[in-house]
Amino acid sequence: MERKRIYTKKLGAKVAKSAQPQIAIRYHVISAESSKWAVVSEGSTRAMKAFITKDQAVNFAKDTASKKTGEVIIHAVSGQIADTISYSK
Repeated sequence: MERKRIYTKKLGAKVAKSAQPQIAIRYHVISAESSKWAVVSEGSTRAMKAFITKDQAVNFAKDTASKKTGEVIIHAVSGQIADTISYSK
């Protein structure tokens, strides 16, 4: 005998959440013009925000990525990847 599952709002919300793709948004910390540092969302051509120091840019990118499922990719002045930080829910 097969068991029937009763659909509830709670079950529906759980199924909908598990069906969502877990795409990580990537935020790049790069050296910008005039010795500033910029945070750029992957796929975007414009900086989200520019900072005077690299530490300020990294902290902003970390805060933004930690609110969602995201990654922070920190680049050296030369453009090479220096570090990667991942956040997941």
